[in-house]
Amino acid sequence: MTLSISSPDELVAVIPHLLGLWLDMNRGNAASHVALWTDITGRAPDEVRAAPASLLGFAGWLSGHGALAWCALDQVPKEQPYGLAQLVATAVQCGLHPREWEAANSSTAAGARARLTELGAERMSPRRDTAQPALGI
Repeated sequence: MTLSISSPDELVAVIPHLLGLWLDMNRGNAASHVALWTDITGRAPDEVRAAPASLLGFAGWLSGHGALAWCALDQVPKEQPYGLAQLVATAVQCGLHPREWEAANSSTAAGARARLTELGAERMSPRRDTAQPALGI
């Protein structure tokens, strides 16, 4: 993969478009994703680092490098919870084998891609406090 980005503003603009790439990750292409997301994570401004760091963690886990996944997740700001980072942390903590991703992804990839398109890239951004009172309270 080749990505030519010359400024932080270009990087900030392109990250939402790249987030859907995690659905196409597998053990066969994880090394390429590790290289890509290592580069992008290193160049990402703090305010958008959670996304590429989470993708790097995911690619690291898929490639069988749990330590790399943890190092990547350390780049996600603690005050900015990020769903994919939490998913990767759970997979590493539970010792989930990367082949489980391929099994789950192959059966749900089409639906997940459609849903991701429907929700748009903004749903992949860091979650805000959206607590709502329960109905009837």
